[in-house]
Amino acid sequence: MQIRMIVGSEMGNAEMVGDLVKDELEALGHEVEVVSEGGLDEAGLDACETLLVVSSTTGLGDVPQNVEGLYDELVAAKPDLGHLRYGLVGMGDRNYKDTFCGGPKKWIEILEACGAKPVGEALLLDATDHPAPDEDAIAWLPSWLAALEG
Repeated sequence: MQIRMIVGSEMGNAEMVGDLVKDELEALGHEVEVVSEGGLDEAGLDACETLLVVSSTTGLGDVPQNVEGLYDELVAAKPDLGHLRYGLVGMGDRNYKDTFCGGPKKWIEILEACGAKPVGEALLLDATDHPAPDEDAIAWLPSWLAALEG
């Protein structure tokens, strides 16, 4: 399967998770293309069918700066992504109650507003409960892949 992966990372945790998830997916025989900067043209969402978003939260519940341009273009253009199925691994901190996983939740909102279909349950990790988000993401991955195939 060909999987496009958007990785939004401010402090490096989501990037680390994205790298390990990419390695695991490739070890399972999937082709993975990572998008971590640029806009809609660079993301190529019109040319893919499967998307995995790995994103942390920054500021007051915002998407990380490295993918802010892509997110803003999605909000402005609202392209038809009805062909796209996606999963999400999000990271946040429950100490910020009102904005916990705000960045990942914004991805869910815009992808669904554009018609993309969620597959499986999103994995929303709390930094205080999940000090090893990479291990949690790897443990979640088989259920997401099974949902994609099912």
